Amino acid sequence: MTATVDLDGLLDLARDACRAGAREAVSWRGRAHRLLVEEKAAPDDLVSQADRSTEQVIRSFLTERRPDDAVLGEEAGISPGHGGVRWIVDPIDGTTNYLYGRPDWAVSVAAADPGDGRLLAGVVAEPALGHLTWARAGAGTTADGAPAAALRHDDLTRSLVELNLGRPAQRRWAGAVVDVLLPRVRDLRRGGSAASALAQVATGRADALWAPGLQPWDCAAGALLVQRAGGTVGDLAGPTPGTWPPSGDVLAAPPALWEPLRALLAGVFPAGDDT
Repeated sequence: MTATVDLDGLLDLARDACRAGAREAVSWRGRAHRLLVEEKAAPDDLVSQADRSTEQVIRSFLTERRPDDAVLGEEAGISPGHGGVRWIVDPIDGTTNYLYGRPDWAVSVAAADPGDGRLLAGVVAEPALGHLTWARAGAGTTADGAPAAALRHDDLTRSLVELNLGRPAQRRWAGAVVDVLLPRVRDLRRGGSAASALAQVATGRADALWAPGLQPWDCAAGALLVQRAGGTVGDLAGPTPGTWPPSGDVLAAPPALWEPLRALLAGVFPAGDDT
């Protein structure tokens, strides 16, 4: 299917839609004190008017230009389509950061083959940091208009590793993950946005990410950014080239670091355990 799709056109649309969503999110940020905020699954799982409004802006942008495509978004779910592309949208990844005025939040738009999940284009905006990163199948990753450096880092002891243990069920593993990684890497960070963290790995602002339990909207665009920058993305069962891990357990790193990190984490998360 990718051979018959205008990949440059999809990327242009994803980039424009992501920028439109970023503008909407930023406009709401200036009115944060008036936002209606709700808890979803837990006190740290928040959704606001800004999330819903931003997703609607992105959806409207996409459907106006490609009305036959399916759209999957975090807040409004799936809108079926038969146009040969499924759009995957996270309007504000890192809502808690966004509401607290912290910079690690992102707007994420990806295009995928609805048949096999192959990623066709992906864009991540980090509006509070002024960064926009994008990629498409068959081409490299671009960061703020310049090619992203290839991910060739190979020294685990000098690696900055991002963690995302956001779901309540994952909290029980946090101590064990820190115990196994911290003595073997330069340091750990927990930014709170998987999309932002993946963009950081793709652009060398972090060296690796371990983020179990993600949904497609959390990681689809960011996974493509890492892969097209020369990195490896997968879960503890192995790499998933060209797409995101169906398990939702995302390990992203340069190729030389990926297997050593997988081996360390596999000792914490037994095979078949639901993270």
